[in-house]
Parts: sequence; structure tokens; C-alpha cells
Amino acid sequence: MSPGGDVLVTGGAGFIGRHTTLAFHRAGYRVTAVDLRPAPEHLAHMGRWQRGDFTAPALLADIAAGRYETVVHQAGISDTRVPAGSELTETNTLGPLRLADACHTGGARLIYASSHSVYGTLHQRTPIAEDADTNHTRCSGPLNPYAASKLALDCQMRARHGTGLHWVGLRYTNVFGPDEADKGPMASILSQLLRQAAHTGHIRVFDDSLAAARDYIPVEIVTATIVQLAEQVVPAAVYNLGAGFAVSFATLTQWCARLHRETSGRPLLVELVPNPLAAAYQYFTCADMTALDKTLPDRPTVPPLSVETRAAELFKIFHSRVTV
Repeated sequence: MSPGGDVLVTGGAGFIGRHTTLAFHRAGYRVTAVDLRPAPEHLAHMGRWQRGDFTAPALLADIAAGRYETVVHQAGISDTRVPAGSELTETNTLGPLRLADACHTGGARLIYASSHSVYGTLHQRTPIAEDADTNHTRCSGPLNPYAASKLALDCQMRARHGTGLHWVGLRYTNVFGPDEADKGPMASILSQLLRQAAHTGHIRVFDDSLAAARDYIPVEIVTATIVQLAEQVVPAAVYNLGAGFAVSFATLTQWCARLHRETSGRPLLVELVPNPLAAAYQYFTCADMTALDKTLPDRPTVPPLSVETRAAELFKIFHSRVTV
């Protein structure tokens, strides 16, 4: 697909959806965004906004009729605390499969959001590849119903759409960046700690997590990759999308302490609190990026120093909102 084509972004009012809508608009595409929420004011002029469900019959009919060249599916329930049930299954698994069927009929390319949470606990502190998602010597598998709903979607896509549909599932690690505040407790821990440090000079960290480490990827790298995937024909598959390296919570705490001290001249207060979710907590996440590197050899990547640099930029944004 070349710039000027028609792109549909579901979940366009969400964190990654907003940045996806903006990225395609800037790249010269005609963007339609759909969400249950209204269009963010600063993006209302950057596309055609529809308020509604991504499985609405009229929308699926438009897709099946060939209106869109690419569908980027970012909508869904992202709260890892949501219990199992019909709403979660419908929103995160069955609904996206109907969306895929419509893309198949209409000839649209489908790029959808999966999650690194499908791996659960990694039994070795090493990057994990996509084909290890059901290998219980490498990982535990989903630790919560949300992760199970994403893995079910990935498995069904592999089984149903081996041919006839250009599709890519992206297992995001911890995506962070500006405009993440509305995710609340589902925001990346990096953003949560930076915001606490900037606003109060006091951060709360689970007492069993200082040695934990996670793979963080800036949102602009995610959206730039999605635009590339819309423009190139790649093998239909599920791909990891992360930095490919993990940053420890202890290191994040050090960054917060340094940034707070440089800004205020005071030490950061660090409070260690009990972890009420220890049994369902991912203490280590790290994506093996080999598959996507081979598929998109010129894709944007994340040098280790860039995560710290972006963290410092976010801290400044959070601090400026306190002091204005």
C-alpha cells in the first residue's frame, strides 16, 4: 500500500490508537478511526472519526466490500485484571476473528494488537521467540484471562488464515510515551514511576520487584513499524514487537531519583510495598526480535540509551504539568 490509501484504525481514541492514527495521517494516508469514545480534540481533523463498536455490522460490511486497504486493530479490553467471561472473549478473541473474516473477504491487510503477556512467566531470563508461546519449558503461558484471550486470538489466526489473508499480529511489550495517562494502572510501569517522581517526589515499588526487568518500547517506534508493515508484503504471522532488551526496576528507580534530584535538588523517597499480585506478575519480559528483524531489516529499532533518553523527556513533560 502506498501513501494516499484508505486505512481503518480501530480503538483510535486509545493510547496506541491515537498515535497510530497520527502516524498514518502524517504519512499521507486517508484515515478512518473508530472507537466507542469520542475523537480526541487534537486529532479530530486528522481523519474521519466514527463512534461505535469495531464489530458493528455496517463497519464489517464496509471492510468486506473493499473500502479499506489496511485495517489496524487496536481496540479491545486491555485491563489485565478483568475476569474471564463472555465480554472478554467476544471483545478480544471472537470479535477480532470476525474482523479478520471481513478483511479476508474485502482484500484488506490486517495488522492487529496482541500482547507479550501471552508468555506469562519466562523460566529463563532470556528473550523469548514467538514459537515458544506454548512451550512450557520456556514459559508458563498466560497468567490472567486477558493474556489468555490474546493467545487464543493468535492461535486461531494461525489456524484459520494460513493463506488468503495478509495479516500480522504484533505482540507488544511495554509500550510507553506521551499521552498515556488515561490508561491508569494499565500504563507502563516506566510511565507510572516517572509520573509519581515528577508529581510528588515519592514512588511506590513492589518490594519483590527491584530485580524484575521489562522490555520497554516507545510508542513512536511501534507506530512507525505498523506503517512499514502496511507498505510491505510480509509473511502472515505473529511477531514480537519490543526493544529486545530488558531494563530492571532498580534501574528505573535510579533514573527517577536522578531526574528528581536534578529538578528539585531533593532526594527521591522510595517506598517498598507488598505485591498483592505476585502469582500473576510478570517479573521478566524480553522479546526475541529475530523474526521481525528478518522480515523488516530496515525497521526502526530501540538503542538501549534511547529508552533512558525518552524516559527523561517524559519526566520533563510530567514535571512541566505540575509546575505550570
